[in-house]
Amino acid sequence: MRRQLPPLNALRAFEAAARLGGFSAAAGELGVTPGAISQQVQLLEARLGRRLFERGPRSLTLTDEGRALLPVLSEALDTVEAGLARALHPAPRVTLSIFAQTSFALGWMLPRLPRFQQEQPDIELHLSTGIDPPLLRGGPDAVVLHGRGPWPELATHLLFPDRLIPVCSPSWLRSHGPLEPAELARQTLLVSDTAPEDWEEWFAHAGLRGLRPLRPHRFGSSLLPPQGAMHGLGVALADQSLVAAELAQRRLVNPLPDQPPLRRGTGWHLAHLPARGREPALIALRDWLLREAGSGETPAFA
Repeated sequence: MRRQLPPLNALRAFEAAARLGGFSAAAGELGVTPGAISQQVQLLEARLGRRLFERGPRSLTLTDEGRALLPVLSEALDTVEAGLARALHPAPRVTLSIFAQTSFALGWMLPRLPRFQQEQPDIELHLSTGIDPPLLRGGPDAVVLHGRGPWPELATHLLFPDRLIPVCSPSWLRSHGPLEPAELARQTLLVSDTAPEDWEEWFAHAGLRGLRPLRPHRFGSSLLPPQGAMHGLGVALADQSLVAAELAQRRLVNPLPDQPPLRRGTGWHLAHLPARGREPALIALRDWLLREAGSGETPAFA
């Protein structure tokens, strides 16, 4: 559809004269003569069929129509100016590096990264994983730490606490039927060598202090027990937040849903050097992680 707009030069001339309070000041800003400004304003008034200024021998006063038009034009021209600046001089992308344990990266962060890309297209997030977090000085911009803290030399932000629950595959549960906590000890329980006491702590939490797995199946990585449980090897303990997608899609189920999760005071924390806390990109990452952690939502694409 063809736009029914007055000439842009006439709009610019009026906006400058109205904002600056006179034709001479507008002429200085736009680099033309006061007569040219006056002519363009008259052209605009003729096109609109409205007087925009009351002209006196030594005065120039906006009419009601002129006062109504000024903020509309000023905002529109500001928007055009800012849009041109963004298009012709786009802001460079900022690279931000973050380290997280593999279980956290795969189970919680990676499924949510598309949302971060949508919200922060000018930040390129470089995610690396491993077991032991590297030093921040000379290393990544931020790390996700697991534990209780405190970490006195770092600025830390709790994302969410641990909530350990037993998980198994639906087919395993169907073949073994409903279980009581004491009966789990006689089943194949999947254990990570990085957290060998988890099951003993869970049994104590369930009121069965001193009970241990009788038939443990051990793995060298904390990432593997939930995966083994998904394939029917037995029952694993998993952080409820890190297997939320698998629970939502029923690739994993909790065989004891009435038993409250084990909370040990540990959790997942974002950490960075205090001096970095005012950097816009790091603030954007921190705020996004805290929003995601607090929403309780499982990404639909997970």
